[in-house]
Amino acid sequence: MNAVSTLEQVQRAMVESGFFPQKKYSQNFLVDEDAVKSLIDSSALKPSDHVLEIGGGTGIVTHAIAQTGAHVTCIELHDTLARHLRERFVGQKNVEIIEGDALRVDLKKIPYTKVVASPPYAISDDIMYALFENGFSHASLIWQIEFAEKILSPPGSSEYHPLSVISQYFYDGKIIRKITPKSFYPIPNQFSALLSLTKRKNVLPITRYRVFVSWLRTLFRFKNKTIGNAIQQLRKNPVKGINVSACEKAAHEMKLSSEKVFLLEPEEFVELFHAIE
Repeated sequence: MNAVSTLEQVQRAMVESGFFPQKKYSQNFLVDEDAVKSLIDSSALKPSDHVLEIGGGTGIVTHAIAQTGAHVTCIELHDTLARHLRERFVGQKNVEIIEGDALRVDLKKIPYTKVVASPPYAISDDIMYALFENGFSHASLIWQIEFAEKILSPPGSSEYHPLSVISQYFYDGKIIRKITPKSFYPIPNQFSALLSLTKRKNVLPITRYRVFVSWLRTLFRFKNKTIGNAIQQLRKNPVKGINVSACEKAAHEMKLSSEKVFLLEPEEFVELFHAIE
């Protein structure tokens, strides 16, 4: 199968279902067979794997996952596309379609171990925060290239971000390949990238993950300040569940107060947060 035939499949599925891509949902569907193959190959799927896919679209990636023998649970927001997917994979025991918002579905109820998807870019931050909270052994995800690079940005870089901290604490990541706009239908304005994330071994969990995320995001609002000064800002921008005095004490004891926020390693943020606890 080549990109042309894949595009024809997508367009035919849209005509048959009466669906047309909507820009507000970032609906750009992957139609490049080589890119789909790279997505699947990078996941090293086995029949014993349970895979989560966010944004099934017309089922091109869903089909490729199912062909490996792995079980795939696909979450699709749009009712027309969800109906199309149920009809396309009717009777296929290793394919499950959930109609709903991936940010509202309780991911803990889905026993997946891997994530393979080309999700909508408009909710990229929220999707990654949700996936990191629930965890996975491996993920192969196609994102806008700037976002993929942000996930991998090291301390000290201008793109270093709360998601960079969380990702690099839990996972080893790399960009497998760049993907051209012509690999999608409709054609987007930007290049994309295939991001691979593999769980690191012997990493301690982050207690109270959502509090940690809120605390981290607040500190990063003042990323060019020292940790001591950024903590002072918590008095004006309180984070529920964080004792500012305890935070100040922990930073002082760890000799981090004079360090710039954007220079701290992921492990240092986690150690500081645990010290507050």
